Amino acid sequence: LLVRLLDTNKRVQEAACSAFATLEEETQESLVPYLEDILQSLMFAFGKYQAKNLLILYDAIGTLAIAVGSSLNDERLVKILIPPLMAKWTQIPDEDRNLCPLMECLTSIVISVGEGFLDWARLVFDRCLTLIAKTVQAEQIAAQQQQEPPEKEFLICALDLISGLAEGLQSKIEGILSENTFILLFECMKMCEPDVRQSAFALVGDLAKNCVSSNPFQNQRLLESFVSLLIENLNPRFTAVCNNSCWALGEIALNSRVGMKLLASQVLGGLSKLFMIQDLNRGLLENTAIAVGRLAFACPEQVAPQLDSFLPNWCIALHYLRDNSEKESAFRGLCCVVTRNPEASSRHFVYICDAIASWTQPSEELRTALFNILHGFKNSLSGEIWNQFFFSPQFPEPVRSVLQQRYNL
Repeated sequence: LLVRLLDTNKRVQEAACSAFATLEEETQESLVPYLEDILQSLMFAFGKYQAKNLLILYDAIGTLAIAVGSSLNDERLVKILIPPLMAKWTQIPDEDRNLCPLMECLTSIVISVGEGFLDWARLVFDRCLTLIAKTVQAEQIAAQQQQEPPEKEFLICALDLISGLAEGLQSKIEGILSENTFILLFECMKMCEPDVRQSAFALVGDLAKNCVSSNPFQNQRLLESFVSLLIENLNPRFTAVCNNSCWALGEIALNSRVGMKLLASQVLGGLSKLFMIQDLNRGLLENTAIAVGRLAFACPEQVAPQLDSFLPNWCIALHYLRDNSEKESAFRGLCCVVTRNPEASSRHFVYICDAIASWTQPSEELRTALFNILHGFKNSLSGEIWNQFFFSPQFPEPVRSVLQQRYNL
């Protein structure tokens, strides 16, 4: 396949490149031992391909980055892969539509390469911000002159690439942000196109997650303006936008606890309404449960008094989460508020039991917290009343069995 990638016939190039992209998706990490040969062939092809085949090659390179992940962060491999792409980055004008496929390719690469991309990060970030600023300015002029708004393709790709930088560089992203980053991002959050808001909210979440030392949301005015827009966009009609809004609110809550305490009731009101919607998208329901959990962990004193109004629906949503770090953060929030509002918790304790039973392997720290909640409730009742509750026909047998085996109830 690598030989055929370099064939002189363009149709053979196209077929080989498409086939190789499929192979990457299927084999994933199995390609790691061959990465040097693969990258040398892909970069040689990069110098030969034109037009349509170059777009297919961008896709193959991006797919490879996703397939092998952090294995790409090797100095030897980075020297093969990045310089030719950066040469192309500087050659393509801002208005050239071929820039977008390159940006999409780079987004996958920077996530996988991580800090190995640091030498080129500012160059890429500055241009992305310039592209965003141009679109924001064009949007404002179009509104003033009542003209058609500009296309947003470059804007969306730029937002996604900065998100990729934040995910790949993590805390190192703080060193390349400029003063007007959040001003421009806020303008993008207000745009009417759902695709723009989807990417903008994803970037808000990535920056909230990774800008810990220089946390921009310590500025209460900025925090309030961003949170207000995120709450406005908790509209399940636009699933992807709503998903990213939920996620961003959860990330902000985790890393801006002091400021979020003043906004917790407002945020909780927006999130908890989603629990009431019948046939809500499964992924959106799960993201909402995680966001509420993170808010509860960050602001338990503000969330606990309202527990009675949403606890059953929240627990049902928590039940469906897969065991992972996000589920763990949500359950830490549950533990924080359950102990602060025992009356509401006791009224809906069967739902809490069902949620706890959904865990297969919680961390030892979380398992201890869940154990204490279960036994604390049991010990607060007389033996007779506990037996009436726990062994009643209404208490689900599978849940009872799990809690007996794992928590010695």
